Amino acid sequence: MNSLPKALRTFSSESAAWHVGKKIGLVGKEPTTPVTLQHLIKLGQAKDKLASAQFLYEELPRRLARRVMAIQKLPFIVGVNPYIKSIYNLYSHSFETLQKIPKPVDEPTLNVYSEQLRELVDSHQDVIPNLAKGFLECGKYMDKQSVTEFLDGMIKARIGIRVLAEHHLAMTETHHNWVGVIDTKLSPSILIRSVAHRVSDICEINYGTAPEVELKGHTSTTFSYLHVHLEYILMELLKNSMRATVEHSMKLRRREQPPVEITICEGKDDIHIRIRDQGGGISSEDLPKVFDYSFTTVPKINEDEGIFETQARLAMQSGVGGPIAGLGFGLPMSRIYAKYFGGCLELIPVAGHGCDVFLTLPNISGAASAQNVKI
Repeated sequence: MNSLPKALRTFSSESAAWHVGKKIGLVGKEPTTPVTLQHLIKLGQAKDKLASAQFLYEELPRRLARRVMAIQKLPFIVGVNPYIKSIYNLYSHSFETLQKIPKPVDEPTLNVYSEQLRELVDSHQDVIPNLAKGFLECGKYMDKQSVTEFLDGMIKARIGIRVLAEHHLAMTETHHNWVGVIDTKLSPSILIRSVAHRVSDICEINYGTAPEVELKGHTSTTFSYLHVHLEYILMELLKNSMRATVEHSMKLRRREQPPVEITICEGKDDIHIRIRDQGGGISSEDLPKVFDYSFTTVPKINEDEGIFETQARLAMQSGVGGPIAGLGFGLPMSRIYAKYFGGCLELIPVAGHGCDVFLTLPNISGAASAQNVKI
């Protein structure tokens, strides 16, 4: 399958290809400290920014160092891919930057630390797109299980790092009903309408039409959750449903787009959201692969089209919020986000008709299962 010699494919990038100080290796071997949601909520309610910063001062370098070490262990040909190498350099630089900052012990040093942390958080915005592009180019040099294990670990670690950092930064801001990054009165229906409007814009730009979204069920429900996580999941699921609906309509020559139906149901400790479309479902051949990284149902124009041609064509589809279909990370990442605090994401297709997606999320301020989650 691979034209490269086996020795080159398996050669670890832990070798002399990387020049990193011993500090990363030492810090990366230190145990990380799991943090419960309950602890984060208490810190946020108390607005104890100094205690939060002092904890992060010790904890974040350990987590960053582990990501650097994980990339070092990739096969050489994968580790030196420009996209993967850029992530490696970014994490190494972030580690070194945090090591140089004085420990926050008072207001001035706290402000310096928080400002530097904000800059680092902003600099990590492109990590996931670069991961996706890198593995599209060179993931073939690893077996599927190894790719999945690496990306699962990378994405879960990234979520944890960002939740801790952004929760600390959010303590400096005051928003009604928010505790750090946790929205204690998050309305799924309001967020769904907002996301649906943006996805409709993307769909209109790409196809000239978009299906309506019909909202049903317990539309007045509110719960405690991370707004940005639910927003990401909804964006990916609605992009999939709208694209499938429009493309299936083209195939059937339907003049009117059937609506995407979204039903909200409030349980004792959980919120359930069902997204139902009439986009033709998923073929039996594709169904086992829909949660695989880099799998996408966006077809190439022809079999000779390479990754750069495919990316150029996807870039041409870009509209508000990005391309309607992208790099194959949407569903697997959505499932990781859903499962991170004890929820789940399930997909049930009806062949030739459409698909039902069931999203279950815990009310993280009340559900015992979510409170026991460690970040």
